Amino acid sequence: MPGPLWILLLTPLAVQQKVNLDPLADAPALAARIDAFVEKHWRESKVKPALPVDDAAFLRRITLDLAGRIPSRDEAVAFARDRRPDRRGQTIKRLMLSPEYSLHLGRVLDDMIQEKYAGGSEFLDYLRTAVGKHKAWDQVFREVMLGPWDVDDTKGADGFLIKRVRSLDDLTNDTARIFFGVNVSCAKCHNHPLVADWTQDHYYGMASFFTRTIEASKEKRKGKNKERQDLSEKATSDIVFMTKTGEKRTARLMFLSSRFVEEAPAKTVKVSFSPAKATAPAPASRRALLVKAALEEKTFFSRALVNRLWAYYMGRGLVQPVDQMHSANPPAIPGLLEWLAADFSDHGYNLDRLIAGLISSKVYQLQSIANAAGEEPSDGAFAVAPLRALTPQQFAFSLSMLGGEQTPSRFKDARGWTQWYKDLEGRAAALTKSEPLDPRSDHFQSSTAEALYLSNNPEIQKLFLPANKNLAARLGTMKDGGQVVDAAFWTILSRPPDNEEKAYLAHWLDDRRQTWPRACGELAWALVTSAEFRFNH
Repeated sequence: MPGPLWILLLTPLAVQQKVNLDPLADAPALAARIDAFVEKHWRESKVKPALPVDDAAFLRRITLDLAGRIPSRDEAVAFARDRRPDRRGQTIKRLMLSPEYSLHLGRVLDDMIQEKYAGGSEFLDYLRTAVGKHKAWDQVFREVMLGPWDVDDTKGADGFLIKRVRSLDDLTNDTARIFFGVNVSCAKCHNHPLVADWTQDHYYGMASFFTRTIEASKEKRKGKNKERQDLSEKATSDIVFMTKTGEKRTARLMFLSSRFVEEAPAKTVKVSFSPAKATAPAPASRRALLVKAALEEKTFFSRALVNRLWAYYMGRGLVQPVDQMHSANPPAIPGLLEWLAADFSDHGYNLDRLIAGLISSKVYQLQSIANAAGEEPSDGAFAVAPLRALTPQQFAFSLSMLGGEQTPSRFKDARGWTQWYKDLEGRAAALTKSEPLDPRSDHFQSSTAEALYLSNNPEIQKLFLPANKNLAARLGTMKDGGQVVDAAFWTILSRPPDNEEKAYLAHWLDDRRQTWPRACGELAWALVTSAEFRFNH
């Protein structure tokens, strides 16, 4: 379990604040406000929302989103038998207080921040530790941009800069897109041709915060024969650019709000790998000036993360695409993004609180089938839960659960639970090492390559051949076809079969008594390769 429900966080003004870490403390009120905004939009747009999702689909959806895997059979059966009126809220709380929450959310944030560079162990470990310690999002941003990177608590946080330090364009564009929701890349050679908000001054103003950031000498870790990149900031370096009219300009530090940032005389600042010399950049650091400006202006910073998390849990952003926040692309639900972003910053950039509010809302808990009483609503109405393809990690994790002991709740302490998760993570990585699964996309369609992989890959096939304690072996010990069908459905699809499914599949199994264990494995494989398993719905 995480630490106590209250910790002290250091704010930008060095004022200590108490932050409630019970993820459900404010969730009902936050969810109610979210629903009020969306329901008002539905009424004004004459949109008929989908019905609430049933319990089985809710459990599967929330477990995939908070733990990165399908529910175990024990979890699914226990939830189906739970008659508490607040069972959904209690399930959210159970998952958010489990070790899996920080491990999975760390990976989600890694994919979000690092994009094509995601998967590096040090940055991923930093994010998982940050989530586990309930660090506020502004604190994570400061540590990613400024460090110190040679103390245990923030080691690896420099991974974002390290991967991009050799490209000023990447530092500029990726920081603006990921942390501020703005794509300024088209404003480099001329003012943005399609978005009046962004000019060359914005692009080069942002680039100026990074133009002095350089890759310094590499040092070896103590006791390890491994070199590590080091970061430094040059004392002087300005950008001179040419406007479309041929005017030569020296770029000034300018944030996306069009605010110019003044700096004190620069000093050479080197962040050494030696813990004894570790230090955050001095006030002259231009990255420090960026962090200061971003957190003072805060609108871009808070909206960007709220919009990205909304997109992760709801299938698309309130502003879509998520890196196209500008005056010509307003949020789909009037007022909601603005209110959520202000609430997020006003409550100390508390990730747990924001996430608990989003997933406790009625909007999150709608069916993925439109209400037959009305017309099909647009995606931006958020009146129907979208079908979201499982990410490769979610798919591989869920597949790997079928290969052995499945129930994490048997562990009595966080250490055993965490080790179970990391063992599962290793098995999942091995499954997709040579042939990765299809990534999630806005218009997902499973590829021929993935279909062939699921049909022919030897490691996948092993999962469905009876061995040790895997699912096929467990099913093969059962003698009754109906019992096998029940167990397979609860384990793989997190629900009971309906009468027609049970009757048909039990009859199919009875016709294969001579190859019973193999037939049980083939049933499991058929369910795993179904569209119902492939999507979070």
